[in-house]
Amino acid sequence: MKKLTNNSFSKQTGFTLIELVVVIVILGILAATAAPKFIDLTGDARGAVIKGVQGSVNSAINMAHAKALVSNQTGATGEVTVNGEVFALVYGYPTAAGAGTPAGTAGNGWGVNKLIDLDDGTAITYAAGVFSHSGTTACKVTYTNASKTGAVVTPAKTALDVTSC
Repeated sequence: MKKLTNNSFSKQTGFTLIELVVVIVILGILAATAAPKFIDLTGDARGAVIKGVQGSVNSAINMAHAKALVSNQTGATGEVTVNGEVFALVYGYPTAAGAGTPAGTAGNGWGVNKLIDLDDGTAITYAAGVFSHSGTTACKVTYTNASKTGAVVTPAKTALDVTSC
């Protein structure tokens, strides 16, 4: 007797494309909901905030220095008025000192922290030329006053440390 051959694909030998796509979609949904529980991005966020603070400080340095150049305040002490407030300068750059007396006394005014309008209620603290993230010691921007050696003035600068954010 002759055996009839069935040319239909009734016997499945693998997964269909639709089944594979459904499984991949389900795995993607599970990964998207479970991944945030296992990945802690707070350190990256702190580092980004500190980099933003460094950008703000650098902008404040440049703004104050430009105003100092225009008003010829590039000596060992000086001051500029920005938005009605007096800021102390060292060689034409804002000082690292904290808030002083904004009364217009030469060399005694707000420091760079006030120039970037640092609120005390933020997560960033300021002390002795260091902007840091609350609760961390190595996630910081260090501000260094301008200095002069002979006739050469070294501009104020910032140093970023995000090693332990």
